[in-house]
Amino acid sequence: MANHPHWTSDTPIDTGWYWYKDRLHPAMMLRIDEHNVVDSHGEFDGTQAADLVGDWWSAQIKVFV
Repeated sequence: MANHPHWTSDTPIDTGWYWYKDRLHPAMMLRIDEHNVVDSHGEFDGTQAADLVGDWWSAQIKVFV
């Protein structure tokens, strides 16, 4: 059975960009660093990803530079 991307309350554990949303915020892209800390501009910068109570898009977002 294929693992299809979906919204989940499970916090991602791999470094990368992910979509995140909660009941007060629309979906936004957040980067999780190698220490599982949000490394993005905005109110969640410096927050442990596991401390965010919301849903994550299960697939990592590929950002092309």
